[in-house]
Amino acid sequence: MKTSSGLTISNATVWVTGASSGIGKALVHQLAQANNFIIISGRNEASLSALAASAQGNIVALPFDVADASSHAMVKARLEALTDHIDIAILCAGTCEYDDGPTLDENMYKRVMDTNFFGAVNTVRLALPFLQSATKNKVRRPKIVAVSSMACMAAFPRAEAYGASKAALEYFIQSLAVDLKSQQIDVAIVRPGFVDTPLTRKNDFDMPWLMAPEEAANRILRNLKKNKLFIHFPWPMAMLLGIAKLFPSLWLHYIAPKLTKKEAF
Repeated sequence: MKTSSGLTISNATVWVTGASSGIGKALVHQLAQANNFIIISGRNEASLSALAASAQGNIVALPFDVADASSHAMVKARLEALTDHIDIAILCAGTCEYDDGPTLDENMYKRVMDTNFFGAVNTVRLALPFLQSATKNKVRRPKIVAVSSMACMAAFPRAEAYGASKAALEYFIQSLAVDLKSQQIDVAIVRPGFVDTPLTRKNDFDMPWLMAPEEAANRILRNLKKNKLFIHFPWPMAMLLGIAKLFPSLWLHYIAPKLTKKEAF
């Protein structure tokens, strides 16, 4: 099936967490138009039900909190009732809190890590048996897709908790790439810039190259078809932060400290 910008995934069983808003919701809409069976998860049951009813396609809502270990037995049983395999698990669930001060509030850091890192670990643990089953179909190699952030490419002010959680996520996913290679399960890491979502609308600074979630979803699906390990967008921001990685002292001592409120770039 073709989108406005290229090919997308079709005829697959896809599990999307963080599906009730933002990039996750936009991915569901585009995947639904391409004859996929989509299991959508998130904490907001009403939003998930509305999405399943409004989008064209075969969509089933499976509400749960990725950070809540007490619900995982229920989620596992529900997945088993819905499907015997998952072709693509897309980990979109995420949160962001900034550390002003810094305060180093342990509870805040724990909240961010519980969702962005441990939530991903929990989701992969639940999805892995279904991904392993998908390898028997020989139709496509199953894949884990983790939505990270360009914050991993360079340190930003007040982003200690958020950036650390995404860096942990990326290391986890890259290690999985090594350990799951023999099982023929692929991974992909998505590093978006600023995308217009309920989370980013809370930001109190300028967001250059701000992108609509529909465009972000389109770019993700196009690049997944190309089997890229890292998916970066938009390219001007990726290029800028790539330079920051090459010259870390310049970034840390002269550029980053000037990225204060209302003055992102």
